Amino acid sequence: MPSSYTKNNGIEQTATGEQNGSWGTTCNTDFNLIDQSLDGFVSLSLTGTTSSLAITDGAVSDGRNRVIICTGTLAANHTITVTPNDAEKYYFVYNNTTGGFSVIIAQGGGSGSTVSVAAGYWSLVRLDGTGSNANVTRLLDSFEVTTAIKAS
Repeated sequence: MPSSYTKNNGIEQTATGEQNGSWGTTCNTDFNLIDQSLDGFVSLSLTGTTSSLAITDGAVSDGRNRVIICTGTLAANHTITVTPNDAEKYYFVYNNTTGGFSVIIAQGGGSGSTVSVAAGYWSLVRLDGTGSNANVTRLLDSFEVTTAIKAS
C-alpha cells in the first residue's frame, strides 16, 4: 500500500516499509501540519468579492489553520471558498474588515449552505465536507448559558 493523505488535514500516512531512511522528514512535516491544524491562525487580506482557502496535502497551507482573521477594505460582500470540498473542518472566523460588508464562508460551490460573518464579528463555523454541495453551518448560533458567567 503506498503512502496516502488523511481526508481532513492532508497529513501524510507513510505506508509500512516506505521511505526507508527518510521517513523522519515526513514525520516532522506531519507534526508541523498537526500543530497548524490544531492551533494555527492566518490573517487574510481580502480584496474583491471572492477568494479561496486551500488545504494542500502534505504541505503547510492557509486552509489548515483553525483561526481565520479577515482584514482589508471591502466594497461588497466577500466569499471565501474552502477547498477541497470533502474536508471536514471547524474554523473561528473574525471579520476584521472595513467597509461594513460580510465575509461569507462556503465549501463546494454547489447548493450547500454558507455562513455570513458580519463586519466586526467572530463566528465558529463547521464545514461538513460532503463534496460539491457541502454545507457550512454556524455553531453556537443559539448559545445558551444556564448559569451566570463572571469575569474576574
